[in-house]
Amino acid sequence: MNAKDRLIVALDYPTLEDAKGLVETLGDAVSVYKVGLEMFLNSKGEAVNYLNGLGKKIFLDLKFHDIPNTTTMASIFAAKQDVFMFNVHAGGGRTMMKSVAERVKEISPETMAIAVTVLTSFSEEEVSEHFATELNIKELAMHWAKATKESGMDGVVCSPWEAASIKEVCGESFKTICPGVRPQWAAANDQKRIMTPKKAIESGCDFLVVGRPITKAENPVEAANLVMAEIQEALA
Repeated sequence: MNAKDRLIVALDYPTLEDAKGLVETLGDAVSVYKVGLEMFLNSKGEAVNYLNGLGKKIFLDLKFHDIPNTTTMASIFAAKQDVFMFNVHAGGGRTMMKSVAERVKEISPETMAIAVTVLTSFSEEEVSEHFATELNIKELAMHWAKATKESGMDGVVCSPWEAASIKEVCGESFKTICPGVRPQWAAANDQKRIMTPKKAIESGCDFLVVGRPITKAENPVEAANLVMAEIQEALA
């Protein structure tokens, strides 16, 4: 995998014009972008068309979570948008994920279908309370990652702290897509389980999703290049 393709910049903006401003500023420094709920809805989907028109790769981060048929139909829509990756919630269950994986492979075998395990904003206390479970965050993430793998999906969204263990259980070809990546010079914000880009790659993360350290930087190009330098150092 090309080192440059491992960095995914999150376009978490309220308007498409704001996103366009960043993409134009970054130019060739970044080739992969995440379009989440905020950007997709506020742009009425136009953000996907805009990025495709520039030849950028897109991670469509809409986190589908519904009954199997509804989620599968939504996933088919996503796969037809010429995105290289999209996600569902692993909490939707094996039947849902199996249906998604089978249908997407039929219509767009190159599109990666992945599942979200435990959101990186959760703390141990919040997981225990919200999910009414005795499993800690890592154990719960591992449980859902195994279910995702067994359902035929291509990978998971997880914290960098779980990536190595997920690789051990699910295999090297099973992809780990990791938010919660923060260079030492960036603020943690609302992410609680964070790691530097270099350490994240060394810990088994295939893709790093980075938002505010780049998008809110005084010099976004410099910030993106610094993150890329850490990725390349880790891969050397």
